[in-house]
Amino acid sequence: MAIPSSTSFVRFCQKGITASPSFGRRTQRSFLASLARPKDGLKLSSQARGNTFNLPSGRMLGYHSSGDPDGVPVLYFHGHPDSGIQVTGHLESTVARSLGVRWIGLDRPGIGLSSPYPNQTVLDYPADVQFLVEHLGLSRYYILGTSGGTGFTLACAKNLPKDHLAGVGICAGVGPYETGWDGLSEANQKGLRAWEQYPNELEEYFTNEYVPLAQMADAGALRERVKSDFQSWFSGRDRESLLQEGALSMAVDVYRQVYAQGARAHRVGVELNLRSWGFALEDIDYPRIKLWYGEKDVNTSPEMGRYMASKLPNSRYKEYKGESHFTIWRKEIIEEMLKELLDR
Repeated sequence: MAIPSSTSFVRFCQKGITASPSFGRRTQRSFLASLARPKDGLKLSSQARGNTFNLPSGRMLGYHSSGDPDGVPVLYFHGHPDSGIQVTGHLESTVARSLGVRWIGLDRPGIGLSSPYPNQTVLDYPADVQFLVEHLGLSRYYILGTSGGTGFTLACAKNLPKDHLAGVGICAGVGPYETGWDGLSEANQKGLRAWEQYPNELEEYFTNEYVPLAQMADAGALRERVKSDFQSWFSGRDRESLLQEGALSMAVDVYRQVYAQGARAHRVGVELNLRSWGFALEDIDYPRIKLWYGEKDVNTSPEMGRYMASKLPNSRYKEYKGESHFTIWRKEIIEEMLKELLDR
């Protein structure tokens, strides 16, 4: 699932950026610039991990594997900002092995070891996936997309050969831009508006605030920052879920992938979801796409899921009572989603 750093920025500085309608654009930019202080004297380098595959274009595609190496292939499309390294976690690996599933978690352009892709669109992504599938020799496979990876998941459902794509599922997925922001928290809506209005300043903020921590050889400082952030920004079951040892360690791994090449991929991923994906949901003729949402999700709301389900042919929508964007990603529900994805 996506790490909550976009929300975190707004929670940290929303009083300065958005609380007052009279707070002028120049003042807001000055406030943002004051937050983005370079950290001098650090020896930084990419801490990215994973397998790699060279695409015909010359770009590199990074990916991660776990579970049963001889199991049913399930391609995991990460959220945003996030990484396919999620599938290497103890939770994900254990569930996959128990179900005979082979996770393959791709890193999108600019994340981890995947090369940047200038001027990329959502509809460019299926070609990369097809090349990887052929490289790995997969004759039949499934796709499970999460959160900010929804557009890429649906682009693949639209354009990849249906005789090889055995099933498609979406967990807590963001809707296309035209769905609006109904059901999102005030902080998340402010965060999206900030990205629309101040993309350069936000990229600079993440470049100076998170990239140095993510690129230090010792992850200790990053871990303490992430832990402190989660303790400050969340409460109740969300905080409990995010501060579990496995989830906290994975968040650190994800940050190191996301910011391995700087903060540009973070920005690009947001911008791709703040405009049209380049196709209409009605243009997708892949049947029986499955969607799973948490009733209490204020990051990617159930309203988004219901909207997509109403447009996708013969789709299946399920809502988990009392679950949020973060609590839905737990053992029992992951097992259930995978079983339903595989029609077991």
